[in-house]
Amino acid sequence: MADHNTNKTLASPSRRKALASMGLAAGSGLVWSLPNIAKAAATPLKCAGAYTDTLFHTRNLTQFAREANGLSQGSMQIEVVSNAKLMPMNQVMPALSKGDLAIGEIFMSNFSDQYPAFAIDSLPFIVRSFDDAKRLWVATREPIEALLQKQGIRLLYTAPWPGQGLFSRTPVNKLEDVKGQKFRVNNVASKYIAEVAGATPVDTPANDLAKAIQAGKVDVMLTSSTTGVDSQSWNAMGMFIDMRAWIPKNLILMSEKSWTGLSDSAKTALDTAAKQAEARGWQLAKDADDAAQKVLVEHGTKISQPSYELRRALDLMGEKFAREWSSKAGVDGAGALLNYYFPKK
Repeated sequence: MADHNTNKTLASPSRRKALASMGLAAGSGLVWSLPNIAKAAATPLKCAGAYTDTLFHTRNLTQFAREANGLSQGSMQIEVVSNAKLMPMNQVMPALSKGDLAIGEIFMSNFSDQYPAFAIDSLPFIVRSFDDAKRLWVATREPIEALLQKQGIRLLYTAPWPGQGLFSRTPVNKLEDVKGQKFRVNNVASKYIAEVAGATPVDTPANDLAKAIQAGKVDVMLTSSTTGVDSQSWNAMGMFIDMRAWIPKNLILMSEKSWTGLSDSAKTALDTAAKQAEARGWQLAKDADDAAQKVLVEHGTKISQPSYELRRALDLMGEKFAREWSSKAGVDGAGALLNYYFPKK
């Protein structure tokens, strides 16, 4: 009896030790398998980026994806495909609406033909600074989000470009100073300005701009400081009027179909990362503008503000564009513009 009890007592620690060893082994196996399980369970999301990897918009988008992936604790994996390699920008919104694309980047005013409310982003001479542009976006965001929701699309974040200024070969103190000159146009607003000023509109794509400037095909152009650097405007245009005619934006959008299929942790991660990306994007645009203007000055470009006479003429144009746009944009669009000019307290 004593021998039996003794043997039982001696056997128990061995058994417990064996079970503990098995538990450790199982636990170890579980720990090693967790990353594999998480990886297998992660929802893959393709993001159609529109620009090159070096542009600040793309760098911001890539950082957004990286932060969102990390915050989701492995429940999703966003892959940014830059430089329109996944699809051209003009196909992004239809693809998002159908659920054929998870996330995509667009230049807001490019879609103003289909959605007149989007044209508020490039109404000329409405804003004069990044602070103005931010106030305009605050006033605009709600109706824009409502419009997108009707298309089955969710807004994640927005980020601006530097303001549009006037590059010229000779000083411009009034609109008549560009009469007879070749004015590069790239949208309705710039074409209208050229025609009112008596200039000759010249439609020149951004990728051909540097050659056109050097060849003397462009005398005046309305574009950002960063485009001025990219096109080496100083080779022919030694003047830059920092009028900030408009400060356009990119929108980062997501298909509601893709959003609905995500876990709560992934949705929270996207919201958090999007807020960070939007704040970062506005600062990056300011930094890019400052850096570009510094390069322009280093290459001999004279930077100035609009003269009183020029500013007055531009403001009157802005009022005209705003009235015409309001008649097309409907009650919500016109209301957004009113909220910008007369913010609610």
